[in-house]
Amino acid sequence: MRAIALITLLLTASAAHAETRKLSLQEAVQAAMHIDPVVSEAHITADRARLGVLRAQLDRFSLKIDGSVQELWNKSNLGGPTVYDCSVAGTTFQTDQSTCTMNGGIASPSAIQQPSQWTGLSNFQANANYYLFSGFRVEANVKRAKVQEQAALVQVKQQRKDTAIAVARLYWNVRHLLMLRDVQEQALQRMIDAEKIADARLKAGLAPPIDKNRATSRKLTEQATLEDLLGQARTAAAQLGVLLGFGDDIELVDVVNVPDEPPASPAELVADALGRRPEIKNAKLQVEIQHQQVRIARSGFFPQLTLFGLFQYGNNAFNVGTQARSLTSAANPFDNLSGNFTGGAQLAMNFFDTLNTYTSTADAHYVEEIDKQEVRRYERLVDTDVRGAYETLKKLYAKRVPLMAARDVARDNLTIIEGRYKNGDALIIEYLDAQIELVNAEQNLVDVTALLQLQWYELQAALGFTVGVDHG
Repeated sequence: MRAIALITLLLTASAAHAETRKLSLQEAVQAAMHIDPVVSEAHITADRARLGVLRAQLDRFSLKIDGSVQELWNKSNLGGPTVYDCSVAGTTFQTDQSTCTMNGGIASPSAIQQPSQWTGLSNFQANANYYLFSGFRVEANVKRAKVQEQAALVQVKQQRKDTAIAVARLYWNVRHLLMLRDVQEQALQRMIDAEKIADARLKAGLAPPIDKNRATSRKLTEQATLEDLLGQARTAAAQLGVLLGFGDDIELVDVVNVPDEPPASPAELVADALGRRPEIKNAKLQVEIQHQQVRIARSGFFPQLTLFGLFQYGNNAFNVGTQARSLTSAANPFDNLSGNFTGGAQLAMNFFDTLNTYTSTADAHYVEEIDKQEVRRYERLVDTDVRGAYETLKKLYAKRVPLMAARDVARDNLTIIEGRYKNGDALIIEYLDAQIELVNAEQNLVDVTALLQLQWYELQAALGFTVGVDHG
């Protein structure tokens, strides 16, 4: 009983795993957003930019607290002359013998010819600095960090838009092939019917054997074309599945849904796109970022006023004025401990730096001007994208109208030729040619219809919308 239950469970799981996943374009785009590494990188960059804002704001004020303990051993006079204890007027110090006697002293060899000692140093300090005026450098740095965060968020939108249109292109490539497959299946069925008609006329003695052979040959050709389309559709679906992270079979459910007419004019579309496209927004933000970089470079022309405070506790204190540390002879690093506090203000002004500040400011300004030209370049690219997508859309609409009429005429012709062939008033070649004419007309119409649907998505992307997410 247990074995039967296990087998049933396995069969149920296999059937569920083998079930085809139905997928709309919107669902496909959402799936791609979650696994696309480029989109993930853009989100990480945005988080990093947010951290950069915090780091820039902390530059207004700095507080550093640290401590150190050292134990040093020193041995001196290695390989040097003998050291003498020199007594002069009741004072004893160490020197060589000749110096001692010249000064009327009494020299006696020191008990320690190569003296050594231990020295213990310790220091705990808290150092605080506040930039009261930095020539607007700190303010510009904070502003730049905030604009960089905005640019990172815009870049997220850009990557999402690029991913969405890439999914739409693959999605409708598969749908296009499947639509052609449906047309080809209908054509194959008509060829099978033509073969049956030719076979019936052959058996009735109303047609030669060549008629059936020609119908059979054309049926096999259509069958081969159908298999080719199926293979192309499976290949395209596999590529789409990898992009979406799906390992099972997928069934695309979206159908063609386009307006009856294209937009009236591209002028309003271009104006709309110029205000929405993330590329232009990002280019403008880069100009603002570089403008703040100019302010940062220019800060060297201004005086710098800093308030500072330093608290220390230990036996190895740092002297702010002399830039040196005090020494101690204690072997224990925690002997002779004392605390001190130093506070003050520092005003610094650079009067000449070999034109480094001037050249840095000028170079940053030139980069800002280059970024402004990048904005103009992106605006022209967006204008080109929108107008190109609009004209392509108009062309497809104009092309679809005669193709629909041509399909209806071909279908009517096939009906007429089929009736004539059944009555013996037309040749098999005419009948097969009518079949070919109809399938070509249907395929041409499917090509234009699928391209028309995709072109609407291309226009939406050119306008700055995220296909499958935004509804513009």
